[in-house]
Amino acid sequence: MKMNWNEMEALYAFGCPNLKATVKRLRMVAALAPDPVAKKLFYILSVKLSAEGVERWYRCFYCKLRVLKDHREGCYDETDED
Repeated sequence: MKMNWNEMEALYAFGCPNLKATVKRLRMVAALAPDPVAKKLFYILSVKLSAEGVERWYRCFYCKLRVLKDHREGCYDETDED
């Protein structure tokens, strides 16, 4: 499965290692989002994660995504902005 950067950002913000809980949360966020573009993003991501076979690789992918994002955010420390 391919994900664009916006989908990875959404997964970072609303995801967790539990795939079923993540899909449920993304659907709730899609229902509550006022912006049609955001609504579509969250819903499409929940559909992608509901596909057959995703449970085999999701947990590892999510953990790698967290490590990647945490590392990237750590590279731009507030003290570097002087």
